[in-house]
Amino acid sequence: MNLRAKYSFLCKNILLLPMIKRLKTTVFTCLTLAFACIQTYAQIPEQFKPIDQFIQQNMDKNHIPGLSIAIVNKDQVIFSKGYGKDGENKAIISSTPFAIASLSKAFTAMAVMQLVEAGKINLDAPVKQYIPSFKMADARADKITVRQFLNQTSGLSDVVYPELSFKQQPASTKNTIDNLKDVELDSNPGETFRYHNPNYHIMAHLVEIVSQEKFADYLQKHIFTPLQMTHTSSHHSTLEFQRKVPQGNIFVFGQAVKTNEPNWFIEGSAGLVSTTSDLAKWLRLYLNKGEYQGQRLLSEKGIETMFSHPANSSYGLGWFVDPQKNVSHSGVFWTYQAEQMILAKEGYGIVILFNSGINAFQDYHSFMLGVSNILTNQAAETSFMNDSMYELLIATFIIITLILTVFSFRNMKMWVIKHRAKSSWVIISKNIVRLLPLVLLALAPTLLTLISHRVLSWERIFLMAPSVIIWLGIVAFCNLMVVVSRSIRLRSRDNF
Repeated sequence: MNLRAKYSFLCKNILLLPMIKRLKTTVFTCLTLAFACIQTYAQIPEQFKPIDQFIQQNMDKNHIPGLSIAIVNKDQVIFSKGYGKDGENKAIISSTPFAIASLSKAFTAMAVMQLVEAGKINLDAPVKQYIPSFKMADARADKITVRQFLNQTSGLSDVVYPELSFKQQPASTKNTIDNLKDVELDSNPGETFRYHNPNYHIMAHLVEIVSQEKFADYLQKHIFTPLQMTHTSSHHSTLEFQRKVPQGNIFVFGQAVKTNEPNWFIEGSAGLVSTTSDLAKWLRLYLNKGEYQGQRLLSEKGIETMFSHPANSSYGLGWFVDPQKNVSHSGVFWTYQAEQMILAKEGYGIVILFNSGINAFQDYHSFMLGVSNILTNQAAETSFMNDSMYELLIATFIIITLILTVFSFRNMKMWVIKHRAKSSWVIISKNIVRLLPLVLLALAPTLLTLISHRVLSWERIFLMAPSVIIWLGIVAFCNLMVVVSRSIRLRSRDNF
């Protein structure tokens, strides 16, 4: 074989053939994926394609890492799909587990109502009748009824019992009862709606006392098993459920960042881990007035009771009720979010589970609102402002803050000369204005409590709005440095 023939053989067999094979493999893979996507889209019934498009567009705009949705009528699941990846980088499907947070309250309410229908609990009897150990440093507490706890009108609130800020969380529902012994009520029982998770810790303990079963065991036996909810479980704390679910996400400057959920006692109020495939069965139970595949878990009247609310609020027993009799509830964690809704007139149930949590700039409810609008033949409106735009604004504010700080230091000498002859109160007042961001940062927990009536720890505030807190921290620090530097220079010139 001559040199030219050897070279031709080398190119063909050693270089070109492997390249051609790799190219074929790549093209085949791309075509397969493309065909799979087209086939998946084609499999979606025509009436649900707008929902699919809406969800994908809204996810992309807001950088949502993953979600799962199921839509049901009373007979079957009519739409179900997973989007994105979970914390272990696996594709999300209908059996992917999510922490469902406060969607758990409706399960607790259902358990109480089952015991009501069994003749073991009277909704309008004082809780103390069933839990003699329930005592508070307030005589009014002896009259709080079971219904008032379920309606969140017990008189308890985060202001008097700030459970979200406790470093030492309760270890059991009994611990919650014990911790309330030195607490006074925020308002008269039945008078004011205050959303407060320990109301449902107490209800979980009530279920345990009356049924003589552990709360998790009761749910498994009387709700999960009859509904064939094989991927659903109840947990005491966020530390416990994190063994069952992949890490969720917070948002830092619009980007999803995996992190662990802060420790929090959640039994009865927010302790369930579930899937959209399981929660589809849960919603069908309600659409069938308390019955699922021939098994009755609650009477039709019992379901009506759960959807009844007092005159002073729209909160029933574990559900919010709107004027059109639609019922819904959100579930909020720092790394997970959940939404469920039943459209009463149209006969649809919707559940959407997210693997990212509460954030100042994320509007998870817009997903539910858009989907429900499409189902009721309305436009799925989306806000012009989205997560990316808000985060871009915060980043811009940070850059402007840093630029202004540099200018302040560059012009420091001129400022000192200009203010040397001015009265001290003028200088002090200007310094006070510069220190306002520091004061605002220090008072953030208090201000949030005044606005929301919820008490949050600094950790939870940061996880809820990292970019805002970072910006405020930079503004406060820069202004403090300017004030200190100006004060030192003014004093030096005065001494000179």
